[in-house]
Amino acid sequence: MHEWIAFINYKFEVILMNDYERQHLERILCDYPKIDKYMTVRMAELSYPYQGHSHVLSKLAVGTMLFDDCIGTDRCLAQLEVNKKCIQFCLKHSDKETQTIIDRLYFSHERNLTLEGVGMVLNMSKSTVSRKRAAFLEFLGQELGYF
Repeated sequence: MHEWIAFINYKFEVILMNDYERQHLERILCDYPKIDKYMTVRMAELSYPYQGHSHVLSKLAVGTMLFDDCIGTDRCLAQLEVNKKCIQFCLKHSDKETQTIIDRLYFSHERNLTLEGVGMVLNMSKSTVSRKRAAFLEFLGQELGYF
């Protein structure tokens, strides 16, 4: 029932990517334009320690210590930074057509184009757009350590 996408990477190994892995990478790409905002919100959450009903913490006494310790060890913040750097690296090392395809499919505010629509805009066939997208997703997956 799952569709497997097979392609050959630069080491001539066959990589199989199932729907879940592809969709996960696509969600990461869709979040890329908002990563800085997510990081700012997360840092704000870490800078204000929990203040419950019975466990009121003094922000002046504990806040700075918690903030400094949490920023370096927070896994959510670290993963957002890794995602951002990997996407930037992959975009930098992709050709102009692939960058445009990824931008039109995942980064633009008008994300209503299909593969065929992007192909029409860029004067490419749907299969070429699909291959370039699959190669980019595979490259991103390798950079993120998924494959």
